[in-house]
Amino acid sequence: MYLPIKEMVLLIASTGILLASYRLWVMKDGKNMVYARIHIASVIDLACILIMLVLNRPLLALLYLILSPFAAHAIANADYYDRMKEIKKLRC
Repeated sequence: MYLPIKEMVLLIASTGILLASYRLWVMKDGKNMVYARIHIASVIDLACILIMLVLNRPLLALLYLILSPFAAHAIANADYYDRMKEIKKLRC
């Protein structure tokens, strides 16, 4: 049975999304886990961008490609400054 390239890319990207989503759920909390979860979410983002390109939605993929790093940076920045506040409270 022959699968066209479009269906193969969709199948591989969808499998990647499912595996990365599963990894997000089973990951135990620990030190700096926010950053690991952001990394896993970026894998899902890349798979979604590939799916949008395969489905011939280049403008939506470009918008997602531009906005996704800003969201990840905002989450990491908020976690960093939250930890800095906790450290300052402990020192005082």
